[in-house]
Amino acid sequence: MIRRRGLAKVAVGSVVLAAVVLAAWWTSQGGSAARRRADISRAASTTTHAPADSFLTESEIRDRDIVFYEKRAARDTLGASDRSQLAALYMDRARSTGAFADYQRAEKLARRSLALRTDHNSQTFSLLAAALLARHDFSDALSVAKQADSLDPGVPGHIALLGEIELETGDYASAAAHFSSIHLDPDQFTIAARVARWRELTGHADAARRLLHAAVAKVEHRDDLPREQRAWFYYRLGELELRTGHLDSANVSYQRGLAIFPEDYRILGGLARLAAAHGQWPQAIDYGNQAIAIQLDPATLGTISEAHRALGDTAQANAYARAMTASALKQPGPIHRAWGLFLLDHGTTGDVKRVLAKTRIEMRTRRDIYGYDLLAWGLHKQGRDSDARAAMVHALSQNTEDAQLYFHAGMIERTLGNTVAAQAYLDRALTINPHFGLTQASAGRVALNSLGKTSHV
Repeated sequence: MIRRRGLAKVAVGSVVLAAVVLAAWWTSQGGSAARRRADISRAASTTTHAPADSFLTESEIRDRDIVFYEKRAARDTLGASDRSQLAALYMDRARSTGAFADYQRAEKLARRSLALRTDHNSQTFSLLAAALLARHDFSDALSVAKQADSLDPGVPGHIALLGEIELETGDYASAAAHFSSIHLDPDQFTIAARVARWRELTGHADAARRLLHAAVAKVEHRDDLPREQRAWFYYRLGELELRTGHLDSANVSYQRGLAIFPEDYRILGGLARLAAAHGQWPQAIDYGNQAIAIQLDPATLGTISEAHRALGDTAQANAYARAMTASALKQPGPIHRAWGLFLLDHGTTGDVKRVLAKTRIEMRTRRDIYGYDLLAWGLHKQGRDSDARAAMVHALSQNTEDAQLYFHAGMIERTLGNTVAAQAYLDRALTINPHFGLTQASAGRVALNSLGKTSHV
């Protein structure tokens, strides 16, 4: 039985940017946003005779803030600031609930705010970019970021925004130029998180880890950010630690984030993947069910399916796989990548064809390393390993320390009969992370043994 955890992990990508942008917005407003929001709610409770703020959850306060600003915006049709504030609140709620209608509302309000005023309104450009990224409109998001930089050039936040959107589209040369030009102030924790993403993707996981640890230290005691924003930084660090095989450190980060925001579905999903990495399948199912009770994240549904499969419960595994498909098809963009990889590993020949078609559509505007990885793995599943190898060249081009990439490359080379290359790639995957994926690490060891080499990790 699925139950919701009481109050007490997209590959990172556009979600990372949307989260950082929103954190930057709250910080940019000055003073304590949390206190301002409480003041608004107290004013509202005076007129509505609602319970005192001390008995309201943060989500209830946010919903009352939305009503407050909706009324203000309706009274003042020329209020750019109110519309920007309301857009941020809708973005905040959308990230908590997964309601794409709120992303659309945020986009509409941000556009209206900017139509009313661009001077002293630069952070609204960031809000608009975040809303566009949430629905995977990378081209329009990049155009918005360029406009913000042209109106107020040289601002580190604008440069970092440009750089991270370029990471999403696969323009790594431009991203490197932008990120390299930033003089990073230790207090700029939101910019540090974006720079960390660049360092992570370009083969410098240790540098990314240092930046994220510093960012976490900065936000730990901030009262001007919503709890879920502070928890996000711990989630982000936990994801990096998990992806690079530092399982104990990942657990510490996830648990600290969960202590701040106990209903964070992203952290609960991360804990499900962490339990699966340890082979703790019942615990993976428990954490996963807590996460999907809050939001039906396709990646977490896939984790639960894998866990049931590992326990021999095929019926439950198939049920969660069907739920994953239903959820993934409601997500923005041509394809949900975690779902695509799941289908390639567990689906039919028709599923492989479907994933490849959707991947090619996405790659018209988003040619990043993970798009090429998905393309390569799909081609491999079709038996087109020479074409798959060519795609993997692009996937490995940034020297990203991600075991999944090297596992895929190794299996492709193994099929092509290139024993030395296959051994090198598979050994590299297991060295980066001996526990990667849900079942891939064990498959990598089996493949490596079949090639006459035993993994020592």
